[in-house]
Amino acid sequence: MAKIDLPTISSGYASNTTFNTTFTALENEFQQKVLYRNNPDGEPNSMQNDLDMNSNDINNVKNLSMTGDFTVDGVDYLTEMETVYNNYVSLTQKVTISTSDPSGGSDGDIWFKINT
Repeated sequence: MAKIDLPTISSGYASNTTFNTTFTALENEFQQKVLYRNNPDGEPNSMQNDLDMNSNDINNVKNLSMTGDFTVDGVDYLTEMETVYNNYVSLTQKVTISTSDPSGGSDGDIWFKINT
């Protein structure tokens, strides 16, 4: 099925009405169903459905803002990043840092001990 069906315009008096109806249909399609690359200020320009890139890339993204899951090849990266962060926090809580030398060294050295 076509995304828009336009009538065939024939000659005669009624063709003016058909012509205007066709242009109204085109205008409605462009106003309500097209995602614009350069959208006029104040006009809505958002997706209403998923966009399937059919294995194509999205190039030159300056900023990426998102809500929800961040999943790549079945891996939930928000969960993975949270795990890495929690492991980091756990490790830093086991480290004691001191400027007092436990067994020699030189001024300015930082000593640390990992409590296991």
